[in-house]
Amino acid sequence: MELITIPTEAVRITSTSSKGDQSKWQVGDKWIKENTRGYEGVAEVLASLILSCSTLKKQQYVTYKSCEILLPTGETTIGCYSYDFRGKLQEVTLERLFEANFSSTDSILNNNAISTKEKFEQIMQRVEKYTGLEVRDSIAQMLAFDALILNEDRHTNNILFLYNPVEKTWKIAPIFDNGLSLLSDEKDYPPGKPLTILKRKVKAKPFNSRFSKQLALYEGPAFINKTKLLHRLETTDIDFGRAGKVLLSQMNDPGYAHLFFEGSDTDD
Repeated sequence: MELITIPTEAVRITSTSSKGDQSKWQVGDKWIKENTRGYEGVAEVLASLILSCSTLKKQQYVTYKSCEILLPTGETTIGCYSYDFRGKLQEVTLERLFEANFSSTDSILNNNAISTKEKFEQIMQRVEKYTGLEVRDSIAQMLAFDALILNEDRHTNNILFLYNPVEKTWKIAPIFDNGLSLLSDEKDYPPGKPLTILKRKVKAKPFNSRFSKQLALYEGPAFINKTKLLHRLETTDIDFGRAGKVLLSQMNDPGYAHLFFEGSDTDD
């Protein structure tokens, strides 16, 4: 496992998720994140491995790698790192996009009188109005992936857009921040308990608390090469532990069968 030393002058950034705070640092062009609730780093690595076996292009998702973190205090901890994908572009979360246009997602997402599909469509209409982007398929695909990995942290600040202030253009950011998935939160999902019980406890975000409802928003083709993914899981030297078991359980669930296609184990 790679060792990354955090320089004394590096600023510890406290990142707030739906589960609380997580420490991260930017060192050069790397972002380093520390595990705080369990095996978030392993979950990030496995999530990006899955996407590397999909039809998504490399620039459409962030690749994470596990690492050991040497803190300025001399202590060591475990986490993961990725490379900065923003460049000179400005990041704008879905929530901030609405706020910049004197609105909020709450009036839509908290409206129990409309269906999940209607909430999704209303949000997407606003996104297209504010940015000119038509990203229904991309975001629905991301939500389908979230359902597969049981990502419980896809709140409206974890859907990101990138703005080019020079060209005044927008694009959707790559899929990132998948750490609170695959039952990585060992505080809420204690090791040793049956996966079938723990999986039922996980709640989705942001359009519905049920993953099946958000999964139904995706009507596109299968996008994960099952043959390639199984080959990668069998040949990797990474011990994914419970995260790997959760993934295999999800892959065997008929509800996710339409996300997979059979192909060569070397297909790009």
